[in-house]
Amino acid sequence: MDIKILITQMSELFIIMLLGYLVYRIKLVDDHFLKKFTKLILDVTLPAMILASVLKLDERQSVSDVMTAIIISAALFFAILPALGWLLAKLMFVKKEAVGLYTFMNAYSNVGFMGFPVISALCGSVGLFYAAIFNLIFNLAVYTMGIWMMNKGNKNAVKFNPKLLCTPGVLVAFIAIGIYFLNIRFPAVITDSVDAVGSITSPSAMLIIGCTLAKMDIKSVFNEWRLYPWTIIKQIVIPLLLWVPFTLVIKNELLLQVAYILTAMPVANSAVLFATNYSGDAELAAKSVFLTTLISLVTVPVCIMLVM
Repeated sequence: MDIKILITQMSELFIIMLLGYLVYRIKLVDDHFLKKFTKLILDVTLPAMILASVLKLDERQSVSDVMTAIIISAALFFAILPALGWLLAKLMFVKKEAVGLYTFMNAYSNVGFMGFPVISALCGSVGLFYAAIFNLIFNLAVYTMGIWMMNKGNKNAVKFNPKLLCTPGVLVAFIAIGIYFLNIRFPAVITDSVDAVGSITSPSAMLIIGCTLAKMDIKSVFNEWRLYPWTIIKQIVIPLLLWVPFTLVIKNELLLQVAYILTAMPVANSAVLFATNYSGDAELAAKSVFLTTLISLVTVPVCIMLVM
C-alpha cells in the first residue's frame, strides 16, 4: 500500500476543515446558516452518498463475502465498538451527560467521508465495494443507535421516540441494500446525478466542523485532557486489538484490509452533525474530530504498517 496516497487524502480533508474555520471567522457564514446547512447534509447529501455507493458498483462479489462484510460491520457498529466506547468513557470518569457522545465518537469512525477516498486509493474498486457495505451498516447504526446515544444523559436532547428513526438516512440505507440484492440498474444520468449530490457531503461536513471550531477558543481544543488518552486508545490501541479477531473471522484478504483500515479512521464528522442537530455538545464533538483527524495523519499509516 502507498502510504503517501493515504497521507495526501487525509491532509486534503484537514485543509478543508481549516477553510471552514476561516470562513466563519471572517463572517461569511453565521449560526443560522450553519444549522440549515447541517440539516441539508443530514437529510439530502448524506443519503445521496449512501445510495451512490451502491449505484456506482460495477462488480458483484460472492454471497459469502458480502454476508461476512454485513455481519462484521453490524457487529462492530451495533455491539463491539459501542461497548468499548461506553466502557472507556466509564473508566475515564466522563460526565454522565457526555457518556453517550463519547460512546458515539468511539463507535462511529469516518467510514464514508475519509474512509471512501482512502480505501479507493489503497484497495481499488473492489475494496471500495466492501467499504460501501460497511458504510450502509454504519449509517443504519448511526441513524438508530447513534440517535439514542446522542439523547442519552442529555438534558436538552430531543425526546427519543421511534419516529426519530424514520430519517432519510435510514430509509435510503434500506433502499440501497434492496437495490444491491435485487441487482437493479439505473440510467447513467440518474446514477451520476445522485453521485454528484453525494459528493458534496465530504467537503461540506469538513467545512461545518471548521465552522464549529471557529466558534470556540482554539486553545480550549487542547484543554480537554480526557481527549488525549482517549484519542490514543481509539486511534491505535483499539484497531490493533481488533486485528487478531479480524484475522480469525475474515478469510478474504481484501475485506480484512478494508475492515481494519476503517476501524483506524478518526471520529466521524457525523458526531458534530448529530450533536448540532440533537442538542448535544457540538464543541466537544468538534474537538474530538479535530484531534483525531490531526493525529490520524500519523496513527493510520502506523497502524497499517504494523500489521500489513
